[in-house]
Formats: sequence, C-alpha cells, structure tokens
Amino acid sequence: MRVVLVAAVAALLAVQPAMAEPRSSILGVSQAGSPLLLYELGNGPRRVLILGGQHGAPEANTVELVNGLLDYFLANPQEVPPGIVLDVLPVANPDGMAAGIRQFSSGVDPNRNWGGSDWRADAFDSNAVFRVGLGGPEPFSEPETRTLADWILGTRPALVVNYHSAGGFMFGARGGLASDLSGAYADASGYSWPSPGVGGQRSPLGYQASGSMNVWLREQGIPAILVELSTSRSTEIERNLAGLNAALSQLANAP
Repeated sequence: MRVVLVAAVAALLAVQPAMAEPRSSILGVSQAGSPLLLYELGNGPRRVLILGGQHGAPEANTVELVNGLLDYFLANPQEVPPGIVLDVLPVANPDGMAAGIRQFSSGVDPNRNWGGSDWRADAFDSNAVFRVGLGGPEPFSEPETRTLADWILGTRPALVVNYHSAGGFMFGARGGLASDLSGAYADASGYSWPSPGVGGQRSPLGYQASGSMNVWLREQGIPAILVELSTSRSTEIERNLAGLNAALSQLANAP
C-alpha cells in the first residue's frame, strides 16, 4: 500500500497545472533586514503553520521541501481540506540562509531562544556541543523569534509543522488532539515517533535541546510536529506530503 501511495503522489507532483496565486504577507524583518514572508491558501477557521529553514543554510533541504509543499497545494488547491487555512513560511531564518550558518545574525540559535520552561541562556547546539549564549541573553531576545511568537499567539494555529534535518524521526505531543495529529503523520510518513522519557526511552537527539519552539508550543496548548528529515540533502517530499495530508484530514474531521 505504501509503495502505491508513494507512486501516486510522485505522479501528482509530476503534473504541472497552472498555479494559483497565494495570498502573502510580511510578518516582520530579520536582523539583517530580510522579510519573513508568509504565504496563505485555503479558507476556514482552522489554521496550520508550516515552516522550514529555521536552522538556515545547513538545513536548506527543509526550505526546498516547504517550497515544494507550497507548490503542490497551489497546483492542487482541492487537496486543502475545507475549513483549513495553510500558512506557509518557507524560510524562518533568512539571514542564516544567506550567510551559510545555522544561527541568526547575532549568533543565537533560532530553536534555543523560545521562552518555554526549559529555556537556558547557555545551550547545546545541534552537534551536542555546549555553547555559552546560544539561547540568547533572555527568552525571545531575537526579533525573528518574537515576530513568529506574536503571530502564533495572535492566530492560535490548530497545528504547527516544523521541518529540520537530519535524523529520520519526528516529535509530537502525546495525548488528545495533538497525539491524534502526530500519530496520523507518523503512520502515513513512516517516520519514527519516539516518546523520550516514556517506558525508559531516551531522546534520539542524545542531548537536552533547551529553549525549543516545540516545548513552548506545547505549553501554549498548540499541537506541534517537528520532523527531522533523514538526511541533510533529500526533501523526502512524497512521505512528508503523505504525512501532512493525513494530519490535515485528521484535523478537518476533529470535533
């Protein structure tokens, strides 16, 4: 069944119909003055935020993936379930993309600066190296983090999907609707969905990632999925499109 689904998705992606024009807006600007450009398509009361490029150029495949997902839904708007709006932010860290680095221009890590209960000024980087000041001088010290957090608190999306690389697994909360959405994504995509700290399992990261967006979102009561692509090169668009479609369908049918 999985082989048939992947083949069907690949065939759909090969079709190049005329693209619809998405609505777009600028959430704010980066420290170097680049716009944080958000695309919007679909209509309804439930919003889903999809973002890539949080860790800049070293995770450029996440930008390519999110742009590919955006192109797919623009070419196939009927695939967005009724009642759902997709908000797509392909490049969450444009300065890091331009400079070839993971961090913001300030040197702060974009996924260590969120003001959840686990925030720390000094933090482990993605190579498990402990670095002074990586989390910023205080939570939400960076304008990009503040801008995105303000949008999230003002919009209250029903789901946030955040792409990173590389690891070949995903994180998502357990329990309630968040668990249903994560389970649907994991089943359809085939990504491992570990439960760190449950049943003796250890985090696949191998270190404590403090100040993460996912922890802050969970504490705000907003369902979130963080996907670690399997490599730093491939977009794995077929399996992520399958996972995203499954999560969107689950959300559209939720009470």
